[in-house]
Amino acid sequence: MATAAPCAPDTEPSTPPSEMNATVATLLVVLTSILMGSVPVFARELTDAGLSAVSVSFYRNLLGTVVLVGLLRFSRPKRRATFWALAAGLFMGLGWTAYVRAVEVVPVSTAGVIYMSYPLFAIVLAWALFGQQATTRSLFSGVVVLAASFLALGAELDGDDSEILLVAFAAPVSFGFAVAVLTERLSSLRPIERVAPIAFGSTVGLLPLMATQTWDESIPGDLRTWGLAIGIALFTAIGPQWIYSSAAPNVGPARAAVAGSAELPMMFLVGYLWFDEALTPEQGIAGIMVLCAILLVPARQSPGLTIVRRHRRLIPGRFYSSG
Repeated sequence: MATAAPCAPDTEPSTPPSEMNATVATLLVVLTSILMGSVPVFARELTDAGLSAVSVSFYRNLLGTVVLVGLLRFSRPKRRATFWALAAGLFMGLGWTAYVRAVEVVPVSTAGVIYMSYPLFAIVLAWALFGQQATTRSLFSGVVVLAASFLALGAELDGDDSEILLVAFAAPVSFGFAVAVLTERLSSLRPIERVAPIAFGSTVGLLPLMATQTWDESIPGDLRTWGLAIGIALFTAIGPQWIYSSAAPNVGPARAAVAGSAELPMMFLVGYLWFDEALTPEQGIAGIMVLCAILLVPARQSPGLTIVRRHRRLIPGRFYSSG
């Protein structure tokens, strides 16, 4: 089969993927989405304490880098996957910086609707980079998602704030790239080995920006702020990334995006309960549009994962047990 050769470096049988049921995998992606929806709680508290958006994103990934740096894999069978994961991490770090900046300026619910346009970018980038064909339903869903994002954002912008539009959309573009890479190119890495280069890429990519900031913008000033920095790392980064990395390849980028829609109502709830943000009719309509659009996207298991599993079945003495 013509597509098998490029995937060969990502199909090392010594690290077989988990045989996870698709329903279980989808529910785990939903769980990670709910956890990720709590990011604004930590982000607003940290920026109110004086940290910049770059610093919030940096500390979110720093713990994973320190704890997991020993799991970076550069052996020949895993080298390509590791470099893809490092690139995904770099873009995710910049994307989270954009997201935190957007949360500072627009309501959490509005930033959430814009963020939820990432499935469109995941589909487009999976096609552009990895040859996964986009369906008519996928393209239609993308148009609906973009319309919903503009609807939600329009009421919040005036002439002086129009640059926030570009800043806000940098987040879903980077997340879409990361989802495409994670589901299409990391099958040779164990789940925890996927988290390590993603965290490392995010942290290292933000170091030059950290170096340009003042001390107060970069370093937490008290124990409470340090606690929040550790909390955002544990509950919205290293934990969810490990779960997502285990589950997402079992369902592919489209189904992962569908399950990820659970994050949007969580963001609405966070904005309402923690920040006393009233939901506008425009935001409500936009949220419904996004959820409906994502549900139109078809699901497909990662072909890289399928190739690995086929390879495993061809070596029964090593991977198969009749019991």
